[in-house]
Amino acid sequence: MATYSKKERGQLIAELKNLYDEFNSDSLQQLADIYHNDITFQDPVLQVNGLADLESYFAHGIANAQSCHFAFDAEMFNKDEAFLTWQMRLQHESLANGREIVVQGSTHLQFADEENKIRSHVDYYDLGAMVYEHIPVISFLIRKVRDRLQAVS
Repeated sequence: MATYSKKERGQLIAELKNLYDEFNSDSLQQLADIYHNDITFQDPVLQVNGLADLESYFAHGIANAQSCHFAFDAEMFNKDEAFLTWQMRLQHESLANGREIVVQGSTHLQFADEENKIRSHVDYYDLGAMVYEHIPVISFLIRKVRDRLQAVS
């Protein structure tokens, strides 16, 4: 079992941040440099296991995106895991009539012991802010619920 230093883990995080800076179909070729072959990736939509499934999931997700950019705010990490906060700016033809959506989120990473790669990646963000609020009928209902909750407060 190899042991990786905090500095090496920091370099891996820098590579990850660079990958997601302008995330597009070209980015998919770099996933194997960062993620372990047995990666577990989870977000509010679903969980995928394995690098091939992660590549498919991302390929499907960005297929009709005009742009996808992550701006990272803060990070905390050690040799075993990392926590990152970020803002995603997504422009997708199926959401918000193609206008840019901005979503705040965070990520928990766990590193592989045997190589300097990420074995587990969990994203936390408001799926409603990303998707539901930009679908006409559902967004109307969400606004009505929020209005009622504000009236009660």
